[in-house]
Amino acid sequence: MATQHLKWHYWIHPNTSWFGSFARNFLSPDIAIWPEDTEGEPQYYAWSSRHLNDATTPEELADRSAALKAVFDGAMYLTYGSSYFAPALTGLSDSDDRHADFSPSGNYEPDVRAEPFSPVAIASKIDRIEDPFGKTVSQLLFLARYDQITKDLLKFVGVQKLTYVTLYAFVDWMRGAAWDDKRIAKEAGWSNAKFTDFTTTANNPAYLGPFCRHGGTSKPPKRPMPLAEAEEPMRKAAVNFLAERGRNLNIIQTWSALVQ
Repeated sequence: MATQHLKWHYWIHPNTSWFGSFARNFLSPDIAIWPEDTEGEPQYYAWSSRHLNDATTPEELADRSAALKAVFDGAMYLTYGSSYFAPALTGLSDSDDRHADFSPSGNYEPDVRAEPFSPVAIASKIDRIEDPFGKTVSQLLFLARYDQITKDLLKFVGVQKLTYVTLYAFVDWMRGAAWDDKRIAKEAGWSNAKFTDFTTTANNPAYLGPFCRHGGTSKPPKRPMPLAEAEEPMRKAAVNFLAERGRNLNIIQTWSALVQ
């Protein structure tokens, strides 16, 4: 995104050892990340987007930033799992790297339900170097521009993180888009019985207590599935589900029409 003027950026402080490698190799038409200017190992990274450029009020900027960061975090969680710890957005700065006094007054709480993508940015031409395909996070972000289900799913996991509730929500989205349980199990790499173990566990308040997706009383499941065992297969199924949506929407053709 180096060729695109970026009006605003925030500073993030990732606490994962692999983030520097990720940032060095990350290219996206929707998010830009670069390290602080330092002679040592960077501790802070700038996080920015062309989708923030046309926000006209502090409140609009705060809402869009929160919503876009949630979508980004969702793509990161789907790609990297629980090894990702979403860093907070801090220190809003302008294009001259100066602290920006463009924050809402009082105790304003940004509305993560806001639309994260700018119609102006979506219609803008994109440099070919920002090709998102072949990189899961970038591809998911680009698809979320055009597909409501992708946007909602990414935002949901970005806010809720990876829990039984989140993983079962993936099932709800897949079922709603005509994937049956056999298809979900196949994409997760599970047998039908393994998938039943997951759904039974996720729905069992006697076993999960406050981590269950709903309340009630029941007997503990015969074969409970630990969250660590459920996470990767369900992330895989969700990524495959969204990839299919991208193919059905001819998302590569959409990209080609925007490339300059």
